[in-house]
Amino acid sequence: MNKSVYLFVLGQKWSGKALVTAILLLFATAYSPSTHRTSLLQTGQTVYLLKSKIPLAHGTFTTDNLQNVYVWSHSSLKKLNAAGKLLYNYDNRSYGDITSLDVTDPMKVMVFYKNFPEVVFLDNTLSMNGSPINPGQLGFPLTTLACLSHDNGVWLYDAQNMQLVRLGLDMNIKQQTGNLMQLLGFPLDPDVLMEYNDYVYLNDTAQGILEFDEFGTYYRTIPVNGLKSFEVRDNDLYYTKSNRLHTFHLNTIMEDETPLPDSLSGMARVEKNLLFEQYNDTIRVYEIKKS
Repeated sequence: MNKSVYLFVLGQKWSGKALVTAILLLFATAYSPSTHRTSLLQTGQTVYLLKSKIPLAHGTFTTDNLQNVYVWSHSSLKKLNAAGKLLYNYDNRSYGDITSLDVTDPMKVMVFYKNFPEVVFLDNTLSMNGSPINPGQLGFPLTTLACLSHDNGVWLYDAQNMQLVRLGLDMNIKQQTGNLMQLLGFPLDPDVLMEYNDYVYLNDTAQGILEFDEFGTYYRTIPVNGLKSFEVRDNDLYYTKSNRLHTFHLNTIMEDETPLPDSLSGMARVEKNLLFEQYNDTIRVYEIKKS
């Protein structure tokens, strides 16, 4: 007669391979030198091991591919590791409040100030790295979005002409999309701009995520609406909705979703085996394990 063994942890029933995973994780947790309380959660086939909690306090955060965390509020920016240890500070009140951050390249952090507008570059210690860029002086006074581009370039969204503009290292125009409303047939009000693996992603909450190639040629619109944040890693696009982590596979146009361990009060990001999740006034960092 076959006998099944079950383990109940945090209201979840564990069996088979999931049971073995749970026992190993609980054993590791019991002997962990960490000073914070570690919790184990399972949603579906995914196991989440809480590693740390990082205070957020009315700020905004993002992460890089080295699993560092960047938290900013007004003009202040902090860089921390995944355990919550403060690594570096940056504060420049000359340009007002920070609008967005691009940490695609952890060695070259881009800080964008929309109100001036101004683009500032920092190194991996959050020290100034090169001269700032003023898009207004280059003929784009209504620049509302900016992000890093390949070969030390920068993409701007010129709201006055509803176009994407790519500047090279010499600050000359390398690519322009032209007026996107004329090209696509509908108005845009984008709020996120990023480049990854030579593709450019422009998010519009009403239309979806517009994808362009490295030359600014329109490729397609990814039919995901209502987003305020997303990330692209390898060939996958991650976003959260209805307390679930969605993975849109860019090559196959298929989509998976996984329940998240907490009720989201903000955004979530995935960096390798870690999930960074905003929960009230903290960032909860989970190790992801597949059961």
